[in-house]
Amino acid sequence: MEELIEEILRFPPHDPALLVHAALVCKQWCRLVLGAGFQRRFREFHRTPPMLGFLYSSLSYCSKPKPKFVRIAASCPPIAHLSHCWMVIDARHGRVQLAEPEKNALVIWDPITDHQRRLPFPKQPSQSLVTWSAAVLCTAHGSCDHLDCHNSSRSSFLVVFACSCTSETIICTYSSDTATWSRWSDSIYTHQQSSGYVQPFMPRALVGNALYFGFYQRGRIMILKYELESHEQSAIDLPPLLENGTIDVHIITLDGGLGLATQRESKLYMWSRKDGLLGVDAGWTQTRVIDLQMMFRSNATLTLRPDVAGVADDIGVIFLRTRTDDSATTYTFDLRPIR
Repeated sequence: MEELIEEILRFPPHDPALLVHAALVCKQWCRLVLGAGFQRRFREFHRTPPMLGFLYSSLSYCSKPKPKFVRIAASCPPIAHLSHCWMVIDARHGRVQLAEPEKNALVIWDPITDHQRRLPFPKQPSQSLVTWSAAVLCTAHGSCDHLDCHNSSRSSFLVVFACSCTSETIICTYSSDTATWSRWSDSIYTHQQSSGYVQPFMPRALVGNALYFGFYQRGRIMILKYELESHEQSAIDLPPLLENGTIDVHIITLDGGLGLATQRESKLYMWSRKDGLLGVDAGWTQTRVIDLQMMFRSNATLTLRPDVAGVADDIGVIFLRTRTDDSATTYTFDLRPIR
């Protein structure tokens, strides 16, 4: 019975080559594995997609930044179409967002199908551009389970572009359905009633119908919240212990809500923020402290403490970079088992 065969073929998702092997067993299994229904149920069963590799921008003193792909799963094929001078900006819902700064253009790329879509930066306001940040997401972000929203008939996406000028921070959006940028939003003001600057290198996080960017104002790191439905903007303070602008802050999602991963010396601090009763803001709560030095205590050649290099927000993974006397190594730290 095909129902029983499906139970057998629910292989761990981190090794997709097993499905290819199963498809070679017989015609029935091949037809089953290639069927859209089985693939859909396979994704629904495993829910969180596996991380087959990660992209990062390689920087050096003598060359421009170029994206590189590092394979984690042995069955993941290498990605060779990364020869342009692109910068890795964001990735979400099966798409990767890159930028060509010299051409003031963004590239939305599906790494599975290799389909690319280039779009120019939105027309800048009359003021001088200081910093910018952008995020890509599925157009149906509020009603989609994102299991296959980057495929065929539901391939529409949305780009949110946050831009800080000399006296204000404004946001506009690009829809692939209309192939146009929306008008610029109203300025973002905090309770100090002065402008700040969006942080281009801080991770972006999508929680519900809100997108969060890093924000910097008067020597302090903050979080810029953008409501996708109402287009309203607001600024959120960090926990009082983290208001020092020199601390390393990464915006993440924790248990379906907004979270922070911050590093102070060799310890990683996890913070979460959720609404209380009747939607009242309950503020920040420190949920966990992880001693990074203890995680690498068996590595006798480690000369410097491990540092947080980035996050893969959709799957709850933090990248840690360590250095020895003659090399650097990147580790992945999965947050899900410890939640």
